[in-house]
Parts: sequence; C-alpha cells; structure tokens
Amino acid sequence: MKTTALSLRPVRLASTLRASLVVCLAGLAPPALAQEAGTRIATPDVSAEDVGFAKRLSRVFREVAESAEPAVVHITRLSERVVRRSFWDAGERRVVPDGVGSGVIVDARAGIVVTNNHVIANASQLVVKLADGREVPAVVRGRDAATDLAVLELRPESGVSLSDLGLREVAFADSEELEVGEWVVAIGSPFGLDSSVTQGIISAKGRTVAPRETGIAYSDYIQTDAAINPGNSGGPLLNLEARLVGINTAIASRTGGYDGIGFAIPSNTVRAVVDNLLRNGRVVRGYLGVDLRDAEGGVLVATVNEGSPASEAGLREGDVITRFNGGPVNEARLRTNLAITNPGTMVKLEVLREGKPLSLSATLADREQVVAALYERQGQTYIRALGLGVRDVSRERARAAGLRDGQGVEVVTIEPGSVSASKLEPGDIIVAVDRQRVEDAAGIRELLADRNEDESFRVDVVRVSANGFVDSGFLMLQPGR
Repeated sequence: MKTTALSLRPVRLASTLRASLVVCLAGLAPPALAQEAGTRIATPDVSAEDVGFAKRLSRVFREVAESAEPAVVHITRLSERVVRRSFWDAGERRVVPDGVGSGVIVDARAGIVVTNNHVIANASQLVVKLADGREVPAVVRGRDAATDLAVLELRPESGVSLSDLGLREVAFADSEELEVGEWVVAIGSPFGLDSSVTQGIISAKGRTVAPRETGIAYSDYIQTDAAINPGNSGGPLLNLEARLVGINTAIASRTGGYDGIGFAIPSNTVRAVVDNLLRNGRVVRGYLGVDLRDAEGGVLVATVNEGSPASEAGLREGDVITRFNGGPVNEARLRTNLAITNPGTMVKLEVLREGKPLSLSATLADREQVVAALYERQGQTYIRALGLGVRDVSRERARAAGLRDGQGVEVVTIEPGSVSASKLEPGDIIVAVDRQRVEDAAGIRELLADRNEDESFRVDVVRVSANGFVDSGFLMLQPGR
C-alpha cells in the first residue's frame, strides 16, 4: 500500500496574500433571461422541513460569527530589519512588518488579547487591528513556548482610553465538555484576509503533536476539520454559543496549507495559562513527583519520588491514575494538566490499585523549586532558561581549556528536550551570554533571571575534546522555535 507522510506544523505567519484568485469569464450571457423549460435544472428532492433545518443551522453559524467577530483581532508583527535601496547601499535599520496572525480579546476592560506565542515571537513592536479597522499598539504581558500561548495588553495612544475603544470579549467554555462530532466555528485572518469564518466539527480530542515536528512541546490538542490556514494562528475556535473552546495553532498538511486537519489548544488550558501569565509573567509549573507511563484505562505510576507531593498523597508504584480533577487522562494530558496547574493547588486523583478504585488528593509543589533543590544537592546550580545544571570551573578544567582567569561555568547536566539539549554537551564551558562575561554559576543565573522562556540567547562556549583539542565559538539558542 502506498503511504504519504504528513507534515505537522504550527500555522505559520502570512506576510502577504499568497492565495491565487482566479476569475473565469465564460463569455457574456445572452440578453434574454427566459430559458426553455427543458433546460432548467431539476428541483432538489428535499422536503420543506429539511430546507428549513438547513436554513436554521446556517443562521446559527451566522449569529455565532456576528456575535464573536468584534472580539477577534488581526495582529501585525513588526521587526527591525536593515533596508537597502541598492546593492551598494549600506542600508538603514527600520522597523518593518514581518508577519501577521490572529488573536481574541478575553478581557475587554483590561484590553487582554490571547494569541499564539509563535505569532509574536521576536517582535520589536506589535499592532492589533480591531474588527472595525482601528489599529492599537500592544505589549506582551507574558508568553509560554511550551503551550505556544501569549498574552497581549492593548495600549492605546495618548489621549485614548480602553473604554473609548468599546471593546468586546469572548467568554470561555469548558473544553472538557466538548464532544467529538460537535459543531465549531473558527475565525481568523488566513493569508492576511481579516475576519474569515469557517465551520466544521470536533474530529478528536487529546491529540499529541510531536515537538520535533512542530517545535512545540505541548500535547492534548483538539482536532477539527474547520478550515485553518496560515494567518489563522491565535484565532478562536468557538462552539455554537459563541464561547471559546480553543485557540487555533497548528495544521497537519502535505502542502503547508489546509488539508482537512487542524489543531487547537483547549480553552481550559488557555484559561489556566493566561491566569498564570498575568499573575507571574511566566508559567509557574506544578510538580507531582512521579514517573508516568501510558496504560490501559489510564496512566501507570512507574515510580514515586521520595518526599514528593505524590508520596505524601499516598500514591504507590503500580497505581493507575484514571482521572485528574474529574477528567479522564492519558499520559500526555496528565503531564500537561500538571504543568499548567499552579503550585499549592490541591488536585484530586482517581486511582486503580490492584483493580480497586481509590480517591486521593495531592497538593502540587513548584517544579522549579524542586528541580533547583535537586541540582543543589548534586553540587550544581540550575539555570532554568537554558535547562542546565552548571558548576564553577575548576582550576584543572580552566587550565585545560586555556582560560587563564578561571572564569566561566561548566555544563554538568542537560535536561532532555531543553533548548540546550541538541547544542551543548556536558563538559562545555560557558564563558559569555549575549556578549556579557560569565563570572561564575551565580553570575550566569543572575544574567538570565528575568529572561522570557522563549527569548533567544547567544552563548559563547569553549569545548575541550577527549584528545585535548580546544575549540571555541558561539551558539544561538532559540527556545520554542
């Protein structure tokens, strides 16, 4: 059997209209409108009741679009580029449009817009165009590369208040209540065409898209056949009550355009990440302290870390978690739910132990604090932004690397799947970050303390090979790209 590979990718930005518009002129129609009775098409053999049902359904789609469109926005990303008028021109740096995407207002009073992280990544400026055509500057309040979500705040020009804009917002629905086969409506700006509306159904829930194919680590997507194309990124997926059930973010495609399968981030995840970003500026992730495996009927607890929230809650190796806070789980969904839940939150776990049902409660810890403490016990300093455990360079290592002043930090541990995983190696010595010299482990942590999780870094590295050869250079690390 012949098979065709599908390419899974985020819905990329569309800086220009890349669709071909073809007008076919088949010749002028004759002036007479009358036709012979025998040349007319046959009247469809459907009942008035069926036609009435179709018209009522069409009216529902129209009313959903009319209700939600005022809250859907068009986002233009501006980046700094060198613009040259000719080959000989040295050029000048200008801020120019670099791509477009979509977004949705979820808090009209505060001017809060939700979109995809990849829509606004590396932007110098952001301009949000409202449904009525007015353009408003926006700033990033927070973003999370792992879930590909970003929160913007509208900042009108001086003399204009948010209340003057007359903003409208979309309310959240409970995405756990979605059913496969349920009608949904997608609104966005595909190929730069504002306020385009498509409809379809929920094709599946709990889909996983591999990070190696999309650059995004998130799982538990909603799958839909509502048409999603480049430029739809960040736009809303709505139920027939015009409530937000998801944020459109990725497509499965052979061509790079719509091929019948689109993916959206569930609204429950969106709401949790938005709340977390607005509160902390970044997503502070929950920690249960278990090693998980997919199992029939749920998620197998392979190991339980000593002293972890899981251990204190009474979880044991061999338990099968069947529900998290009342919702069914697989491994990907449970990991995602834990990661987006605030530390200190008490969660309810339904468990099967030796075939018998059991209800447990656990209070999640702060993942970063737990990981940092683990690294500290191993004599390392945890660098969250790079996913590294490092230590000060010893005299012997500094001498072998040709570092006379002994400054820099040695890479000891690299987190799997982190931004550093494919670029750095244990034993590498980091001597500078973004051209700022690294003095020691405390210094590099201070340099990176306030960076966004998806912000790019230049890292200067010295590497000593097994045969003693010393090499140096720099790497560009781009989280979430």
